[in-house]
Amino acid sequence: MTLINRFLPAITIIAALAVWEAATRLLGIKEFILPAPSVIARTLVTIAPELASHLWATLSVLLSGYLLGVLFGIALAVVMIVLPPVRRAVYPLVVASQTIPKIVIAPLLILWFGVGPEPKIFMVALLAFFPVLVNTVAGLEGTDKGHLELMKSVDANLWQVYRHVRLPAAVPQIFAGFKLALTVSVIGAVVGEWVVGNRGVGYLLLAYNASLMTANVFATLSVIILCSAILFYIITLAERRFSWRVRLQH
Repeated sequence: MTLINRFLPAITIIAALAVWEAATRLLGIKEFILPAPSVIARTLVTIAPELASHLWATLSVLLSGYLLGVLFGIALAVVMIVLPPVRRAVYPLVVASQTIPKIVIAPLLILWFGVGPEPKIFMVALLAFFPVLVNTVAGLEGTDKGHLELMKSVDANLWQVYRHVRLPAAVPQIFAGFKLALTVSVIGAVVGEWVVGNRGVGYLLLAYNASLMTANVFATLSVIILCSAILFYIITLAERRFSWRVRLQH
């Protein structure tokens, strides 16, 4: 039963692709409306060289912005827990800032940072920052009070409390933030390329869509999904290594 559960996602994907392929053939759906998976696969092979060069541009923006947002989110969360007045002053502003659509501030980012990769990196960082901040604050706040009292009883300093108690206890929540941040970061990287620049898979999607090259659009989307899945899996592997909760479940 465990073996079936392990391969169930792959079986589901294969079954969905088979139904998709059959439907497009039996119903005679035009390729520019909904191409069959086989057509998308052939198109992907054809455009692979062009797609690879644009994909690297997107990944560089995505990873740079993601890491920036993660680091800043964790750092600010720690400061908020250590200094409660900072939290009371800053947290409402951070929450309020999330109600502003990031696409709206894109022209300002271009004005401030130019038309290079910087505005896209900053947009991704803004999107990644909030999930990491919220989850890290929740994880640090959820530390067992008994553990904190024990550290206080042995005169542990602030670094020792965080190193041995607060941060390890918050690891599951922090990784939940990492995963949420990744999903929105991918969206931010692609949308950022719609707004500025002439490189990246977001730019390709616009160009293909404008030319009604639907198979190319789906091929590009499939690569984005695959890259996102790989990055998500890497985070999951790291979580298995560092999260005590995951280790207990296994």
